[in-house]
Amino acid sequence: MTRLTYDDDLFLRMECVLDVPVVNQIVWRFTGPIDSEVLDSTWRNLAGGPIDRAVHRVSVPGARDRWVRAESTLPLLRGARAIPAHALAEWMEERATVALDPTSGPVWQLAYTDLENGGSALSLVASHVVGDGGALTSAAIAALRGPSDPDDFASAFDTAPTSDLRDAAGQLRAAASGTARALGRTVRGVLPGASTPSASKAGTQAVVDKPAVVDKQRAGKLPVAARTTGEFSPSTVVVDCPTDEWVAAASRAGGSANSLLVAVALGILTAGGRVKESDAVKVSLPVSTRIPGDTRANATSGVSIVVDGGRGYLDDLRPIRRDSKAAFQALADATRSTTFELTKPLMQMLPDAVVARAAKSATAPLCLCSNLGARGGALRSVGGAVAESVAMRSITQNTTAELLRRTKGGVSVWWNTCGETATLCVTGLDPDLYPGREHLKKLIADEYTRWQLTPTFW
Repeated sequence: MTRLTYDDDLFLRMECVLDVPVVNQIVWRFTGPIDSEVLDSTWRNLAGGPIDRAVHRVSVPGARDRWVRAESTLPLLRGARAIPAHALAEWMEERATVALDPTSGPVWQLAYTDLENGGSALSLVASHVVGDGGALTSAAIAALRGPSDPDDFASAFDTAPTSDLRDAAGQLRAAASGTARALGRTVRGVLPGASTPSASKAGTQAVVDKPAVVDKQRAGKLPVAARTTGEFSPSTVVVDCPTDEWVAAASRAGGSANSLLVAVALGILTAGGRVKESDAVKVSLPVSTRIPGDTRANATSGVSIVVDGGRGYLDDLRPIRRDSKAAFQALADATRSTTFELTKPLMQMLPDAVVARAAKSATAPLCLCSNLGARGGALRSVGGAVAESVAMRSITQNTTAELLRRTKGGVSVWWNTCGETATLCVTGLDPDLYPGREHLKKLIADEYTRWQLTPTFW
């Protein structure tokens, strides 16, 4: 696939039309320094790999943009002096603010710093347009092992462009066909005698997806001056704990590592005042759809589950585990395209002005839980150095407090294991309830104590 998919185009529009770029980041933490030759080799391999792609905007209406080699690449950024270990979180945040340009380059940056305690850290940031979290980790794994493409993220540069007119015609046919099928389903669903799906638990209680205000500040009981305004970067906290503690805590409650991740996220969401204990909450769970030989920059789908109110999951994770497994299986077994999938060709053809108007009502997930599993372990060895932990996350740049309030996000979490260490990244998307890192850290510490986990904060 040498042209952008709908998902690639979505992130491109977020940046070029809405001016809210999304970047993915991997950060390694080491107990010792990294050899300079290893850093240089990793940079060269990334520069020659599939992540070093950029978008060539086409002028033919309806035709999809094409992938080409990035015209420029940022050099390896080496810290001039060692930083205090306690400043690592700030260094990580600063690296994620790098200006990238998916339409020409640069589209990624590799940065390194020594720590005053003798350790070191490495950061890789890339535009979400050119690769999702799976693509970035795959590109990084391949770059650490040698100059070759990953098994599931192959280069896709358009060196012999096909006709844009032909692509536009193909997209028009796909859009017409998909829209007709989607409309047909809608009509059949409202015809007399059409069957009505039986009510699920999600339909028998109020489900909180974008909840009403529950805190005093939002309700207007605190002075307006207390509200943050203008530029605001959501706070992210990175925390490690022993992997065996995480597994044991999940097992004690009859759950899995993934169901415990959901429970921890819900605990932070509830303790922060974003939802009430009695609320049933919709949880979004991203799912990678990457396959061998994949050339797609973004290959992520997702499912959602509803967790009952009452916080019964504190003692029993089995319902979360059961519902997650069923949702994942349903996605894997799906043989019929959803209405959303059918209309993607049409949506990709929409002019930027239409996209900008539609985005005014867009919202963020209330609770997003991304389980990256053992990806950190595959990234652990950098030359002769072995990372003690690896953090992975996605972050939106150029955000304001007003934008975050309008999009109504809650918390987003990313979790992975790196050998004996499990690492969690938590981002609070509510500027009023999660105003700073220290407040968010306190909520996470309390939740870890509840589950008998030993936190080590970055």
